[in-house]
Amino acid sequence: MRWNDDALYAQFLLRDPADNGKFLTGVITTGIYCLPSCPARRPKRENVRFFHTPDEARKDGLRPCHRCRPDFFYRGAEWHENLFEETAARVRRDPAAYPDVPNLAAAAGLSRTALTDLFRVHAQESPGAFLRRTRVEYVCRLLRSGIRPSEAAATAGFESSSSFHEQFTARTGLTPGTYANLGSEFVLRLPPGYRFREVLAFYGRDPLSVSETVSSDGLRKCALIDGQPALFEIVFAGETAQCRVDSAPHAGHHAIVRMLGIDSDAAGFERQFTSDPLLGTLVTRQKGLRIPLTPGPWEALAWAIIGQQISLGFAVTLRRELIGAAGAVHTSGLRAHPTPEAVASLAPEALRKLKFSGPKADYLQTAARAVVGGELPLGSLREMSALRAARLMSGIRGVGPWTVQYAFLRGLGFADCLPAGDAGLAQGLARLRGERPGEPQIREMLAKFSPWRSLATYHVWASLKGNSE
Repeated sequence: MRWNDDALYAQFLLRDPADNGKFLTGVITTGIYCLPSCPARRPKRENVRFFHTPDEARKDGLRPCHRCRPDFFYRGAEWHENLFEETAARVRRDPAAYPDVPNLAAAAGLSRTALTDLFRVHAQESPGAFLRRTRVEYVCRLLRSGIRPSEAAATAGFESSSSFHEQFTARTGLTPGTYANLGSEFVLRLPPGYRFREVLAFYGRDPLSVSETVSSDGLRKCALIDGQPALFEIVFAGETAQCRVDSAPHAGHHAIVRMLGIDSDAAGFERQFTSDPLLGTLVTRQKGLRIPLTPGPWEALAWAIIGQQISLGFAVTLRRELIGAAGAVHTSGLRAHPTPEAVASLAPEALRKLKFSGPKADYLQTAARAVVGGELPLGSLREMSALRAARLMSGIRGVGPWTVQYAFLRGLGFADCLPAGDAGLAQGLARLRGERPGEPQIREMLAKFSPWRSLATYHVWASLKGNSE
């Protein structure tokens, strides 16, 4: 990096974790030095100095920031990642041992502020949100094993019956009792103001799809459950979604909750940004918007690779051809998205016959082989630090920053993704500000929406006619 202080200050304003280790910022008015990604408020340019190492900053009389802990970072880039993963794993094993955020902070050896920063970087959610989500997931496992709802709630650490029912229903769309006795047909309670049209737009982007069909009030989608094609049927009716799955109800319910984007903090985003000068109008007009995920992360990663640097229409065609050639057939006639194993086993010539270019076929099959071989453990990436997960995915040939961010947003449900190179995002922002921004400008414009940049991105996408992402 060239040491031009004005350029470094502009980069500093972006709070980009990728800059950690490249330079440090010292603030002479507070006497501290920070990592570029530090979430603290940005000081004026005249109060900032730049350094190569912590030793340089200390020689100038500065002390390390207690929020971003730059000295810990320079002990090794993975120190914070390990701390987060160890802390999160302890909570998943025994959520009742951590009744609240201060207790979790004490267990991690951090202040509450430092714990919040740790989770926002590595989990892309607050510690409180992580605790609530983990408790519900833990209860779901207990209910599936036959434990009664009241006992499961106590084991997971819920302090009251009312908070248990409220949080469980908000994240699953079902009461605990209904979930415990789930059958092939069930009715999900949708969040207030839920917008289902965007869900239908996403799953209806290919009118000729062999994997899903969309009507004015619902959709049918074929996906694999335990290796076999299953059919999901969803009909929206007022504040509910009437659902039917023809195999493994709990697994089908999990896939449908992902597909509908029920488990996301849309309300928190809206409270924060309804009056924002850039996106406030969109947020107000699109209140209730949530991000529909793919049934599983591989489908999102495959779509991201297929869609690299080509038009949406051509990408849709390639996806359809791939599913038609390698997807398992359901009795309804619909096909499931092919597994990584199925894609990896295709002959390269078969993909070229489907109109895949040589490089695109190679990138898709390289990713599929990485998943099959365990080099890219898609099923456990959500449990890792987001930074470690991004390194693993970006280490696959043909997977660049845009592909990682899209797969994280659409396939893994990370809340703070920013596919800054996305053409649709640039187009949508151009409509809002009058000129088309480049990637650096997009990063700067959307930095203030962290840790909700996934929703900020999706609001821009949804504002485009035809949902052209």
